[in-house]
Order: sequence, then structure tokens, then C-alpha cells
Amino acid sequence: MEIALDKILDYSIKLQASDIYINEWMEVVFRINGELKIIQWWVIDNSNINKITDQLLKNNENLIKKFKENLDIDFAYQFLDKASFRCNWFFSFGKINFVMRRIASEAIPLEKLWLPEWVKKFLTMKDWLVLVTWPTWSWKSTSMVSIIEEINKNRKEHIITIEDPIEFIFKNKQSIISQRELWNDSKSMLNALKWVMREDPDIIIVWELRDKETVEAAVELAWTWHLVISTLHTSSAAQTISRLISFFPPEAENTIRDKLADSIWWILCQRLIKKADRSWRVWIYELMLPTTWIKNLIKVWEIANLRSEIEMWTSHWMITMVKFADKLAETWIIKQEDYIDYFKES
Repeated sequence: MEIALDKILDYSIKLQASDIYINEWMEVVFRINGELKIIQWWVIDNSNINKITDQLLKNNENLIKKFKENLDIDFAYQFLDKASFRCNWFFSFGKINFVMRRIASEAIPLEKLWLPEWVKKFLTMKDWLVLVTWPTWSWKSTSMVSIIEEINKNRKEHIITIEDPIEFIFKNKQSIISQRELWNDSKSMLNALKWVMREDPDIIIVWELRDKETVEAAVELAWTWHLVISTLHTSSAAQTISRLISFFPPEAENTIRDKLADSIWWILCQRLIKKADRSWRVWIYELMLPTTWIKNLIKVWEIANLRSEIEMWTSHWMITMVKFADKLAETWIIKQEDYIDYFKES
């Protein structure tokens, strides 16, 4: 039975699936509202997977070469004028696998993301380092696109993004947005960051901090009076600081802690939780701002106390994720049983 890629993608749109799993000699699987749905009558055989691979790659020699070198690759795919997807191509037991994440066609307004209402106030900043973090499956791209679009609509800036791959294509509004894709527009993240200062940016979007060199470059750019916005796969402010410091050798930790404490403006951590009526999901957040005391906790490496400090300043814009979740639970937007396990003491 031939299973065309177009048929799979059309069905995913009909189901409002966020992700599609296409694996050789396995059933097609969709993720709908956070849960997996297996289509048992759609099994991808060898002939189907080869045709799907050809259609997704479109004979892109650069992608094929990169995949042969690394055996893993991310790339973007545009399905006619219906939807865009971020794809990951990999092998499992020597068989071809694709995971496709659907990208929103329009930026979601910040107020519809359930963000703390004061976040918009911080998007008027001209410099410092802003980190937006999340564990896997928390819709990183959705939030980042909304933040960039909010700036695009309200500020006259030159925004440079460094992405791998480009997923959402922005249209210039008040700002000029130069989107750069790794491997196509620059040979590496480090190379793109090395030359970004010559490109007259006001705001620099580094899609993910992955290593010591990227973290170091982002901090230095924030020190040179630029607004730098980036992401990590962490679930709390304390874990974010720990992850950043862990990239550096012990002899460099004191220096980077000092620089990080003086350059970070806020850390926003998010997680997706099912709504109480199970109709969809909403975000819950933790927000940390750099009070003098918090900066000192980072410098002297007492980050275990960050959470209590955030709790102390809840009435002054900061908030812990459990407090934010409790507020939503009080109004029956979410249920406590769906998030309480995330915050149990280990």
C-alpha cells in the first residue's frame, strides 16, 4: 500500500497534530494535545520511506552530505501553502526515521501564551542577556517567534537571528529582521557570532546555547550593549545558571559567574500543562530577575537559594513556576494533579 507524504501531512493538519513520526516498517504516529495516536493501518514500508525521503529532501545535496557526515540532521520543510515543519532525520537500527514538528503559520500574540503580564515591559530593553528556557516538548519555537514578533511590531531595530534550521519566516514591520541559517548562511554558530558585530545589529537572537564558545560569545555580546535573546533546555532558573557554568572548566568558573551575573536580565522558564477540560494545553512559567541579592548568589555560587529569593520577590514581578501554576489552578484553568509531581522535592 502506497502512503503518500501529502496524505500524511493533510491528515496531521486535520487532527491538529503537533508532531508526526514516520519510521521505516512502523505505523505512522501523531502527537495530538501531548498524546500519541498510532495509525495502525498506515505502515511505512521500504518503498514508501524512500519516496518520502526523496520528497522531504528535494535532492538537496548539502543536506544529504551533512547527514552522511553526522547521521543526524535538522531541516525545514514547507508543505505547499498549508503548513511548515521542522524535521529531524535519523537512523534507528539502521532504518530511516523522521520526526516532523509543525510550525505555526502566524506568531501567537504574547497575551495568548499565558505569559506573566509584565513580560511585555521587558521587551523594551536595549541590552543585556535574556534567556527563555524549557524542557523538551514545551514549544520553544512558538514562544521565541512570539517574542521576536512583539519586538518587530513595536520597535525600530535591526534584529539578526542565528537559527538551525530557519522554521518561521518573519516579515519586516517596524524592525528589519535578518534571518541566518547555519550551514546555508554561515558555516557554524561560532562563525556567525564572530562576524555579527560587523552586521550592525541591535538585537541578536541565538536560537540555542549549546556549548562553551556559544555561551561565551553571547555573554560578551550582551556586555557590548546589545540585547541578546537565547534558549536552553532547562526547567528552572537555578538549573539554567548551573547548565551555563557547567560548559566551562573549573579555573574559568569564577570569571564566567561574575560576567553572567552582571549580564543576565531575566530568565523565563516554561512548561506545557493540559487544561482542566483537556481541550488544549497552556504554559506555566518561572520568571527570575537580577536583583542585587540574586546577582550575588550567582557570584558566590549559592544558587540553591535562588528559588527562595524568587518567592520573596513574587509581588515585584518575579514568580516561581509552582506559584504560577497554583494561580491557574485556583481559577480552574488547570488541575493541580497534572503538575504537582514536577515540584516534589527529590
